[in-house]
Amino acid sequence: MEQNGTIRPGPAAPARVMRRSRRPAARGGAAALLACLLAAAPLPGTAPAAHAAGTLTVTSPDLLFVKGQSRITLASDQASVAWKAVDDQGLTVASGTAPVSGGTATVDVTGLGSGYYTLTATAGTTTRNANFGVLTALTGKEQRDQRFGTGIHYGWNGGDDQKLLRSVKLMGMHGIRSDINWGAIEKTPGEYSWSAYSTDQHIPYAKSQGLTALPISGYRNANYDDNRTPASDTALDAYGKFTAAAVEKYQQSSKEIEIYNEYNSTGFNNGTCGITADCYIKLLKASYGKVHAKVPDATVVGGGLAGLQTDWLKRLYTIGGLKYMDALSVHHYGYPNPPETALAKLPQVRADLDAAGGKDFPLWITENGYPTHSDGVTPAQQAAYVPRAQIFSFASGVDRYYWYDLTNDGTDATNKEHNFGAFKRPTAEVKAWQPKLSAVTEGVLIRRLAGRAYAGRDDAGSDDIRSYRFGTGNETVRTLYTTADAPKTVELRASGPLTVTDQTGHEKTYLPVGGKVQLGIDDKVLYVKGAVSAVEAASSPVFSLRLPRHSNTEETVDAVLQVDGTRGRTPLPLPYTFRIAGEEYRVTAKPGEVVRKNIELPTSALTGPRTVSGTVGFGPLNLARLTSGTEVLPPTRVAFDPVVKKAAPFAAAMKITVTNNRVRGPLELTGLEWQVNEGNTYLDRGTVDGPIRVGAGSSTSYTVDARNIKQWKRYWTAAHITTPDGTRTATGAWNGWGAVQPSGTDTTTPVDIIGDGTVNHKGGYNGAADLSGTVRPQYTDAGLVLRGAITDNALAQPATTAENMWLGDSIQFAVTPELPGRSKQYVEFGASLVGGEPRVYTWRAPAGQSTGPTPGATARITRDGTTTRYTVTVPWTSLGLAGKPTGSIGLGLVVNDSDNDGRVRGWTEWGGSIANNSKSAAGLRAVQLTD
Repeated sequence: MEQNGTIRPGPAAPARVMRRSRRPAARGGAAALLACLLAAAPLPGTAPAAHAAGTLTVTSPDLLFVKGQSRITLASDQASVAWKAVDDQGLTVASGTAPVSGGTATVDVTGLGSGYYTLTATAGTTTRNANFGVLTALTGKEQRDQRFGTGIHYGWNGGDDQKLLRSVKLMGMHGIRSDINWGAIEKTPGEYSWSAYSTDQHIPYAKSQGLTALPISGYRNANYDDNRTPASDTALDAYGKFTAAAVEKYQQSSKEIEIYNEYNSTGFNNGTCGITADCYIKLLKASYGKVHAKVPDATVVGGGLAGLQTDWLKRLYTIGGLKYMDALSVHHYGYPNPPETALAKLPQVRADLDAAGGKDFPLWITENGYPTHSDGVTPAQQAAYVPRAQIFSFASGVDRYYWYDLTNDGTDATNKEHNFGAFKRPTAEVKAWQPKLSAVTEGVLIRRLAGRAYAGRDDAGSDDIRSYRFGTGNETVRTLYTTADAPKTVELRASGPLTVTDQTGHEKTYLPVGGKVQLGIDDKVLYVKGAVSAVEAASSPVFSLRLPRHSNTEETVDAVLQVDGTRGRTPLPLPYTFRIAGEEYRVTAKPGEVVRKNIELPTSALTGPRTVSGTVGFGPLNLARLTSGTEVLPPTRVAFDPVVKKAAPFAAAMKITVTNNRVRGPLELTGLEWQVNEGNTYLDRGTVDGPIRVGAGSSTSYTVDARNIKQWKRYWTAAHITTPDGTRTATGAWNGWGAVQPSGTDTTTPVDIIGDGTVNHKGGYNGAADLSGTVRPQYTDAGLVLRGAITDNALAQPATTAENMWLGDSIQFAVTPELPGRSKQYVEFGASLVGGEPRVYTWRAPAGQSTGPTPGATARITRDGTTTRYTVTVPWTSLGLAGKPTGSIGLGLVVNDSDNDGRVRGWTEWGGSIANNSKSAAGLRAVQLTD
């Protein structure tokens, strides 16, 4: 929307307007990564707080409770603590004030039922938030069901391993999987020292909590094969003896052992034999007989396979691998795809195993999970997907499922390995391990399915409606959900009342009308128990709830209730009661007519997808369940888009877009202050004078010159917006500028892989002759072109397959289709001479594509003295783009160096995400295509 405000200079520099124009609402949002930079380099007018805040710490040792035992302790120097508890939909469900006595306050939330909540507590001006979960008490059947387990890294949890094992018991799990390190236990050949290793305490303690350990016998030992994965006869024999000794040692707690972990991956296997099934069977043969000689009824688990590699498994079967194991295990991830897509090969894995003579052979998934890092899934998606992954696995013939992982391994929001867990790590403010929503949904899954075997899937007339049956007769429980993007409605033919439990454990009973119960479903599992003869998709339900596509955290949500009496339906003219978000509404049905009622629902305090569910009943009786969804947005969003004004000489600008997500009124601002920082130093800043008025559901943009910008760098871009009441709100995002010119045009500066990058040469970096050079990103209408001139004193590529080219001299690239942080799509590929031939390989493919040779890509790689020249072209479609992008994209690269001279492989990286294994689109650098 056109604005009439003026722009005046800030204290550091004048601001320059290039143009003002109407723009649609910005896609996605700038990440609010203010952290310390705004504090270190405040915008004009920022003042320190006038008074000190009270102290406040959440001191409860645990935050996962049994229903009726939820009391949360806090420490404070104030007289009282005000608090509220918010549920997983962002609605307040309890509140109060807790007095402080002796420095301690107790928040009593014992009245809350099964569910997931956030406690917000305030003492003085200090506020703390803590997540907690509530589950119903165990009945005793849960841990007897061997299907449910999780992984743990003993020793990585700050001494809290046994506390966490108690939480695993509370969730109802049976199995706990962990490493047992050969090299740490057999330090002298033939001698085993168990007492100093963590499993010596924790395997027996796990047993005391009803948990059965699945140790992983791994990985290598300094006494054998130069500390590499066993390959020689001597090393294999020693590995087998150690494995047998481990089973014998812990047989009173567990008689299970897994033979290695992801042997088919160079990430774990550095042995001289290789990563093939023919090599792995040597480990099985070296272990199986020795284990059973010590403990005849032991369970030796083979495979531990990274990915559902059916050809690798078939080869293992062909050479007799099943004779040397008692169960087969596989691993697979596939996030952020939903489980039904990510694990689509599972039925084939089961079928191949059956065909190889393993019809009754146990098949286990010993790793599967969904990380909640910046490029992974949201905590809400993790909570929905983890139960679905188990349900789909059991329906595909899997006998056990181990969720990876119990805890977050760190606190870096961009690192996937730090975010797989069901529990978040303690902090200075919250001393306990905070459960994620998924800890509760896992506990509910186990409570509903424990003791009930998989019995089949109902045909609901639509593939995106999933209804899997567990148990038989009156004990049958259906797990019901949809894989569609939007909620669906089903009708269940029922001869009696149905008990329906949602993913957080809330339970309701529904009575059939005309032999049917109508249920609204979404991507989260419902557990339905009762006499059901059929499940059918309902395209025109009698009762419905409609929400707008978008809502915001500030305004109530317009919603529509409906009773449809048309199309042969003749509901009685009765006043039905709709119970939605804690409120009741009456709608009187009219036969032959559609009756609608407009209502306003309370908003959610949480941004992101929100599902609103409710019931329709007559008096106290529930007749139907309703479900509808809305995307909750912040009421105001400020986005920053880098603009390259001119490639050479380089000139930059920044477009600042303010979006008003409100539906009922304009956004009024008295001003907007902006800045670009490098570290704590301003590069440029300025202000936009008000009044600024942005209409409801509209956006306005300002484009300002950004001085002192250098290409290929990463900068902090930020703004303060001020409302008429004087409230100043800060927002910001990492950004960057880089001119990507048409192929053949090289008037701009290329990326200097050393000067612009970060060198990590573990063998010792020996200067420019060792590794240096430039990479110039360019483009054509058909795709991205990368031209590199890399100085390297020795050309070496030990890899024999393109998949492993990163082990030698090569270039890796990663791309995201929008500004880093606005899209989670991360595509990674590489180019190298493998076996003397130029190869281009994709490790992270866009949706709908697979890893492997990059479709349509070409590479020309030549060696001229000590310079390796690369020209790599990748089609836009292979990068997940429909065509040449018109806005910024994210780009990052790594140049790998292996001189084959005994030094450890090194590399230099520009744009963090590839080499540090975060694989995060947010870590890439923003670049722009220019003419």
